[in-house]
Amino acid sequence: MFPTTWGLPVRSKTSAALIACALAAGSVMFSAPAASAAAYCSSSGYTAIGLPIERCTSMSNGVLLHKKDYNNPTDLWTRYDKTKGAAVSVRLGYSMSGSTTYSSYFSISSGGSVTKHWQKSGTYMCYSSTSVLNYSGGTFQTPAAHC
Repeated sequence: MFPTTWGLPVRSKTSAALIACALAAGSVMFSAPAASAAAYCSSSGYTAIGLPIERCTSMSNGVLLHKKDYNNPTDLWTRYDKTKGAAVSVRLGYSMSGSTTYSSYFSISSGGSVTKHWQKSGTYMCYSSTSVLNYSGGTFQTPAAHC
């Protein structure tokens, strides 16, 4: 399960501000969204909500996302939406405090989306962290997410 803001567009700056206030107050419930198109990612590495707890990187074949959760400050999320190209073998992970943790390798095809979730002991909400995608040709990462 991952936050619904990854599957729903924010229609205006006012909506984004209201969502930000609700998140800060801890009043928004999170659940998995229905299948949707690839996530929005701005040229500056922000998702549709425009908050530093969600960062992203657009690649030629998809979007890599990183999310922290105000309601569960021990949770970290990495998601990859593959929009085109042949199936590839990748692994997802996150980097924090000088170390990187990866999932095992998996295959993903065009149109697919994979989310990995990590739960750390302690509160890591305000620590800078990034999502990483590793494959045989190299590694991509998101800008750092933080409070």
